[in-house]
Amino acid sequence: MTISVGALFEQSGLQSTGVVPWGTPPSVTGPGVYVVASTPDPDDAVGLVCTYEPDAAAISALRGICPNVAIDGRAASDEELAARISRFWIPATPILYIGLAGTSVQNRVKQYYSTSIGKRSPHAGGWWLKTMADLNGLYVHFGPAADPDAAEARLLSTFSASVHKSVRETLYDRVRVAPFANVDVRKGLPKRHGLAGYKVARAKNPKSAPSSKPVAILSTTINQPSLALDSVRDTGIADTAGVRIESQVITDLDRNSSNLRIPSRSKFALPASNGFLKVAYKGQQFDARWRVNGSRSGTIGLGKSIMSLIGEPGRSIWLRVESNIVFLES
Repeated sequence: MTISVGALFEQSGLQSTGVVPWGTPPSVTGPGVYVVASTPDPDDAVGLVCTYEPDAAAISALRGICPNVAIDGRAASDEELAARISRFWIPATPILYIGLAGTSVQNRVKQYYSTSIGKRSPHAGGWWLKTMADLNGLYVHFGPAADPDAAEARLLSTFSASVHKSVRETLYDRVRVAPFANVDVRKGLPKRHGLAGYKVARAKNPKSAPSSKPVAILSTTINQPSLALDSVRDTGIADTAGVRIESQVITDLDRNSSNLRIPSRSKFALPASNGFLKVAYKGQQFDARWRVNGSRSGTIGLGKSIMSLIGEPGRSIWLRVESNIVFLES
């Protein structure tokens, strides 16, 4: 069990104002966010769909318009494609996709409904949902948001933090964790799924000279989920306005060593290389040393005085990353 839709909105500082069956437009006509779930009940933390059941017709349709679908650089069969997608299914959760609408939730969700699998527009994201046999039994929860980008980031961060370590260990990518159909854990940072060729080829510009450079199907590290994120992140703080991340449980050893440990699942919001972070705590700002520590937990050197004040013994704390500042929410 992870988290219910209602708790997801609440813990992200948002309000869900309605739910509709899949295929029905939401009522919110302004900007906001939406969550596709397997249950209409906002308090159901398990959901009504227990396992991923692929829709053979949908996958066949994808292969019909995208014949060069590949996995790890090799041509893939329908069965292999379904098997790889299934490795990202998170059991015992109702939440399957989180999305945002910059102008109108109603219009954006209608675009999601109408975009055929394999198409690049108008809503190419979340296409794994459309490989599900249970698609028409899903529901869309929604709510307004003045800053949809920040709201979506908070929802994704809250969801990721709710996925237990034992569940993460079963996923193909144990580091970049997001709802099943969120192929990107945030804009520009996809899950390491190893898939390629699953979108209709872009139309060629006749005025452009043909390129002699071959197009790589995928990175050579795409099928190695245990690798660190350094190769795909900037050297500075990631573009994660308003993202909340959770620390490791604080121990007496942590307090004595002056370090706050940041688990691998939360490191996506922080720099990919060692350096200093601007940290804010109770109205004061200071520089703190940040150590990435490879695939292990990173550490923020807060000092013994700060470490003695934050959190409670045996519990984690939350941090909020905004622009270039890390706020301690303790």
